[in-house]
Amino acid sequence: MGSSVMAVRDMNHLQEVLDMAKKESKLLVLELMGSTNSAATCEFMRPILEDKIAPAFKGSAYFYKLDVDDHKFKGVKAKWKVQALPDFVMVKNDVRVNRLVTTDKDELMTTICNSL
Repeated sequence: MGSSVMAVRDMNHLQEVLDMAKKESKLLVLELMGSTNSAATCEFMRPILEDKIAPAFKGSAYFYKLDVDDHKFKGVKAKWKVQALPDFVMVKNDVRVNRLVTTDKDELMTTICNSL
């Protein structure tokens, strides 16, 4: 079985994901994570996000992760004002409806529910 949280491959793919979510009127939960900075915190959240949170919203939200430390996403930290990781951004119809920096499963679940 594949992961319920897909990785954004590059900036073009990010735009495709945003367009797909808008077209289907679904919430996009984008985890801004790091592979070098804050890697341990992001790794801690991975199984929680993949095994518990994303499956709970199957059919109503898309879940993607974007490694802000990857050179393909140069400028994303500054553009989106990322100050800490993991940073969860919720987008619906091309509008950021919520944002949360957390490692708390219940807080993230509540924020996603409130963003639907």
